[in-house]
Amino acid sequence: MWIENVVCTPDQTELFFSELKSKVAKAKAICATCPVAQECLEFAQSTEIEYGTFGGYTADERKQLVSN
Repeated sequence: MWIENVVCTPDQTELFFSELKSKVAKAKAICATCPVAQECLEFAQSTEIEYGTFGGYTADERKQLVSN
């Protein structure tokens, strides 16, 4: 399963669920190195997760992907 191959760790939760630009940037940098970022993004979209950074995209960015 893809979740077993993520680069992020449970102790980084505050980065992935923060609104602070500096923390969001750090989360996105981690996602950029993750081999399963696409699967993570698809998971967030298919389950309609409304918060957090998944697959390198914030919730607002994911909404924009869907609307385009």
